[in-house]
Parts: sequence; structure tokens; C-alpha cells
Amino acid sequence: MDLHATYPALSDLRDRARKRLPKFVWEYLDSATGTEATKHRNRAALDRVGLMPSILHGEFTPDLSIELLGQKMPLPFGMSPLGMSGLIWPDAECHLARAADRASIPYGLSTVAAA
Repeated sequence: MDLHATYPALSDLRDRARKRLPKFVWEYLDSATGTEATKHRNRAALDRVGLMPSILHGEFTPDLSIELLGQKMPLPFGMSPLGMSGLIWPDAECHLARAADRASIPYGLSTVAAA
């Protein structure tokens, strides 16, 4: 499956997850603690960031790699821990760890993981 063609924007992937997952699972994933004030502040801060697209001429492949804890990583992000992900999908922690390994990005296992 070509993820870029199937889900051209992150919102497309989010909508698909909402439709695919049971309602209680989606509500768990889409929530935050307490009044969700931090979640709303973070969303507002990200919405204020403006990206100005520019057209590059010729062939150009950006280098997104970083060095993290003395190791070179191909991308500037990883997978953060998600508590009880095994309740969301069978063997979720193992699937996520393998996906992170294939992408050579860090993976954090939750202290309340089911695997």
C-alpha cells in the first residue's frame, strides 16, 4: 500500500483510524489527561506555525537525519510509548517495535505495555 497516495494528509490517516477502531479505543487515543488543557494548548501552538512551501528546481533529496545519543537516525522523530496499546490491537507493541526497527527510528516501550 502506498501510504502517501492512500493518506495524502495526516488528517486522512486520522479519519481512517477513527472509522476503523472501536469507539472506546478511539476515545482513549484521542484524549488527554484532566481537562485536556495541555492538548488544546499544543494544538493551538501548532496551528500558529506557518509553513511557506517553495518549489525546488532540479533533483533534491533533503537530509532529515539527526544524531541522537551518539547514533545517526534517518528521521528527526521516533515512536513514543503508548500505554496499554495491546488492548487496542493484538500484539501492538511488537508491531510498533518492528515498524520502528524497519524505519531505523527509536521506539519507547510503555511501562504498562502488554507485551
